[in-house]
Amino acid sequence: MDVASSRPVKRKAIFWQSFFFVFVVLLASYVLLQSPLFLIKNVDVRGNSLLTASEVARISGIVTDENIFKADLKTGVDRVKTLPLVKDVDIVRKYPGTVVITVQERVPVALVVVDGNFVELDHSGYYLRQGKAGTTGLPVITGVPVESASPGRLVQGKGLDIALKVVESIPAELCADLSEVHVAGDGCVTLYTLDGVECRLGLPEELDSKGSYILQVLENLRNQNAQTIEYVDFSIISSPVVKYKK
Repeated sequence: MDVASSRPVKRKAIFWQSFFFVFVVLLASYVLLQSPLFLIKNVDVRGNSLLTASEVARISGIVTDENIFKADLKTGVDRVKTLPLVKDVDIVRKYPGTVVITVQERVPVALVVVDGNFVELDHSGYYLRQGKAGTTGLPVITGVPVESASPGRLVQGKGLDIALKVVESIPAELCADLSEVHVAGDGCVTLYTLDGVECRLGLPEELDSKGSYILQVLENLRNQNAQTIEYVDFSIISSPVVKYKK
């Protein structure tokens, strides 16, 4: 057989090979998209503590009995990120029938009054949800006029960053013992404990050291009658001043 006559044979072989490949791909796609083996049986939500798993799954739009390959994961991520309490989210398929949604929640650290309501803020100042005064571990930030805001948005206000920096920097044990963080117009900070002790922090400097020292001093003072203390001034960390009520 000469070269010229062999060319049609080769082209025909290539055609049938290509046809067979396309057929196999289409058949595999059909099986994957139609097989009950790949129906979503479970939407597994992880990393949540403030949000319920059912709430996250519902917002994602990913439902059971849908083919796992048809689930729109990107849209699901975008939808879950609209929740104010969600900082980040990742959604992956776990074959054959599970979709895993892993959320990273924003953690409330303080309360501030916005539009007449107490709202929870995270360390960055995001409005998470409406809160309630007296919630353990969430001191109320005062002295800071804030602008109107809605859930999921940054709350703006002169001095708010100072208050949040203080809450983030002092020991968690001390923060849990606070009822209020007050920021004055000159930037000086005063902390109020749950049992009414006023702690004048001064400017927000050396917060780690001041916070640890405040814990030690408060522990010693509480061996006395805290009701007799007017305030404790920690502006100079090495020389705290205790003022007693007359």
